Amino acid sequence: MKYTEKIHAERLLKMLERKNPCAYCPAGKDFEPRDFSEWGLDKYECGSIRKSYVADICIRFVNGEEICPCLAWGKKEAIKRTWIALEEKGYI
Repeated sequence: MKYTEKIHAERLLKMLERKNPCAYCPAGKDFEPRDFSEWGLDKYECGSIRKSYVADICIRFVNGEEICPCLAWGKKEAIKRTWIALEEKGYI
């Protein structure tokens, strides 16, 4: 299965229900950062500039640049922008 924006949005909604969402990765196997094996990729260092297509989907979803939104903007701003993107894209 290929990771898509729709899958990303569905997993984001589940991740945002968790107590500390920025401690997780929506694309990670069992929401664990750095493990994109579920999508046929080798383990990947979350937040790296050497991003995979999976990380690119996440970053582009919130109009980010280069690194994980939680690392780029901090927890509060990343979560705020994620909710806005989910609404603007029609996922909520």
